[in-house]
Amino acid sequence: MEEKHTWDWRTELKEIPVSEWTSRYNWVEDPCMTPDGESVAAIVNLDEMAFGICVNGELWDGEHEKAWHLVALPGNRIAAAVCRDEEWSLVVDGQAWENQFDFIWNLSATPDGKHISIAFQKDMEYGMAVDDTCWEESFENMTGMTLGDTGKTAAVVQVAPMAAADINAFAKGVFAVAQDGRFGEERFLNAWDISFDATCDNLAWAVRLDREQYSVAVNGTVWDSRFQQVWQPVFCGDAVVAPVRYQGQWRLFMNDEPFWLNGYANLWRLKPSADGRHLAAIVAQEFGRWTVAEDDQVWPVTWDTMVRDIYYSDDKDTLLAVFKDCGAWGLARNGTAWNLRCDKIFTPDMNRDGSVVAVGFENEGQFFVAVNDQVIAGPYEAMGDPVVNPEGDKVLVKGIKNGVYRRQVVTL
Repeated sequence: MEEKHTWDWRTELKEIPVSEWTSRYNWVEDPCMTPDGESVAAIVNLDEMAFGICVNGELWDGEHEKAWHLVALPGNRIAAAVCRDEEWSLVVDGQAWENQFDFIWNLSATPDGKHISIAFQKDMEYGMAVDDTCWEESFENMTGMTLGDTGKTAAVVQVAPMAAADINAFAKGVFAVAQDGRFGEERFLNAWDISFDATCDNLAWAVRLDREQYSVAVNGTVWDSRFQQVWQPVFCGDAVVAPVRYQGQWRLFMNDEPFWLNGYANLWRLKPSADGRHLAAIVAQEFGRWTVAEDDQVWPVTWDTMVRDIYYSDDKDTLLAVFKDCGAWGLARNGTAWNLRCDKIFTPDMNRDGSVVAVGFENEGQFFVAVNDQVIAGPYEAMGDPVVNPEGDKVLVKGIKNGVYRRQVVTL
């Protein structure tokens, strides 16, 4: 996140009273905080069927019959789905989109925050909109909505009509993948888990070809191999890699050829490093024992419930895993688990080489921040994800304590 360099890392503490909001409005919903910590926002009830968005104590212009899914986006923008006169739209930093819909969902933003997308329903058809521009064509059904890093979109859409319970039509394939609302001639029994490459010029997805056979499609061309099941394929450099169930085990294939040597009881959630030279995945070598494999080398620790997600540092030397074991959440770095155990754990952040790792967590209804397995802040009544500065010597902590929102820069 290059924009971190432009944030205010010098001011140690900024405070905004938020408890007074409850006396000004009928009720106040859960707050959200921008990544840079400069803004705290909440949906507030003004009257019966009247809602507004309060940011840093100031109310955005306009009242809405409903307001939903208030989020702080990359780029430090704030957005929410709002309804007026029984039509839904998106409001971003106080400005409402011109397009109106019967319903909207799946709000997404690019990592730099420059592009925002939604899925919409209008007149009983479905499509996607990016930055208030809608697909030219909408569809009878749509799933798997995906926003690429450059603002391009894709989704699985129904492109042929099918009567209820028409098994023969379904078996012929009525689904395609549309990119920015345009689709090719390929039809599939089903398709899911779409991935863009880094340029967003190429797509890969999982496909079901008949009742028993699955494969991977790249720009509509299906691999020759057939599998018992497929999880999400991803681009790793110029190659496409996918977890597939093959000969009774989960294996990793690259460009339709076996890649990793080991087979697993499960293998999914692929995560390439930034330079594409390393590849990690969540794996299980035996049923119910989860861990991480990097370049087919398995970590020497397992957990009984799940590994929720994995994260690479920018320089690829650090790999983090959020896991749950024996009823508690924890964090592991390069195969070594922290001592931290908690009721909930959120998205970690780290500096470029991963030597400094910060994460927010919850225990017994209170929120804290830990850095390198040591608690440095808390308790809070509510909290946003902490952020490590590029140099790795400061952590931005955002939380509400005693009715006051506190933006604090902690020097390590």
